[in-house]
Amino acid sequence: MRRIITLREALRDFLRDVGLSLDDVLSAMDEDPRGIIESLKMRVDIGEHEARRLERALTTRQLNLLVFVIHVFYYANPSGYYKGYLLYPPRELVVGEDGKVTAKGLNLVLRSLGLMPGVAI
Repeated sequence: MRRIITLREALRDFLRDVGLSLDDVLSAMDEDPRGIIESLKMRVDIGEHEARRLERALTTRQLNLLVFVIHVFYYANPSGYYKGYLLYPPRELVVGEDGKVTAKGLNLVLRSLGLMPGVAI
């Protein structure tokens, strides 16, 4: 039997374990949307057009949340597991062969976090 944990549940648990609130994390991050978009483009395989759509569609806090989640759960944790649970969406559906998050993977992460349900980038 496979044990699965959603990205939202893993995020909540991670923050509780490190003794931080989401507000604590997001308030310490970049507030300039251009800087956040550049940070995303380093981690996500998207073009300028898609980056602009994200910048228009999401708030600065949502963009920072996206960068944080991608880094913590897909870059710093290449196993695809969180505390023995398979993370959903799984790494193999989110991260491409080049090590960057794919456009499809980005959409999965966005939906999993409830940021843009049903809206494709």
